[in-house]
Amino acid sequence: MPFNTATVRHNYGTATWTTTPATYCQNSTSASDYGKCYYIAEGKAVFVQSDTATYPTLLCETDNTCIRYTSTSWNRILRTIFDYPGKQAILQYFQSRSHSNMGIVGNITHLFNLPVPSDDAPYLWLFPAVNYEVSSWPVYDPVGNWKAYLNPYKIPVGYVNILRWQGSVFTSYAPLAVYEGGINNIWYAFDIKIMWAYESSPLAVIPLDYDRDYAPYQELRSAFGYADTGVDQPGWNADDIIRVLRELFPNRAWAVFDDRQYVLYLYNLTPDYVPDWLIEKLSPTAMKVLQPPADAAIAKAWLDLLNERNAQIPPQAELP
Repeated sequence: MPFNTATVRHNYGTATWTTTPATYCQNSTSASDYGKCYYIAEGKAVFVQSDTATYPTLLCETDNTCIRYTSTSWNRILRTIFDYPGKQAILQYFQSRSHSNMGIVGNITHLFNLPVPSDDAPYLWLFPAVNYEVSSWPVYDPVGNWKAYLNPYKIPVGYVNILRWQGSVFTSYAPLAVYEGGINNIWYAFDIKIMWAYESSPLAVIPLDYDRDYAPYQELRSAFGYADTGVDQPGWNADDIIRVLRELFPNRAWAVFDDRQYVLYLYNLTPDYVPDWLIEKLSPTAMKVLQPPADAAIAKAWLDLLNERNAQIPPQAELP
């Protein structure tokens, strides 16, 4: 059975394309610039401050450089990377880097403020036992095949934490989680790259919001899985995917790839809106328009969001 490979990147303040960013936030309540974030490369940092009476608005909120959470959490789920009901994927690789006011703890019993693709952020799927060799950094574990770095470079305030892993973990669900330990007044900025594989299948090509668009609909989850890329969403049958998408999203643009006939079906789209990188990824032999776009803005919104989710910004070509 052939497999497809998927890759997603997320930048929350730092960015995968930066080597040694200086991103940090100020969480000393005695500092005049408390709550401000500096040197944001891309996206927004995360700041947890539950005291809304004393701190109704943080400086980073005013600057639009942070996502503020007003409730503490032990294990916060930031987003869903993929969710494949009835199917399995193989998590193959990730590299996670965070800047934070909290560092990796001791013999790596906890990964404070270091996002990872797992619903058990303190221990992942990758830490079956405590590592006892943290006498110097970086630390490599030959059994789990992961490498951890603490402060490989310096930032003005806080710690730099990096975790790299490569292997094979079978799972049908991978959220992006971070261990905050129930602590208030913390911040972290991070970037992460994640790779996984899944069985070649018909695909629903539509960027969805997981909590609002995907999770509430059982018929959607029965027809195909969810991926943060908006592309790597395998189903069982192309006709079933088309039927469900017609029913639920008649006013949105979407595409369906039939991996048996290698046909890319377009709805509220024309071939002009299909980006080159998607054609290279799917290699369709034909494209069929199920319904042309009545409004070009609908098609352009699909393309722009697809490019954004797949690190293809700005759109590759001028559109009509």
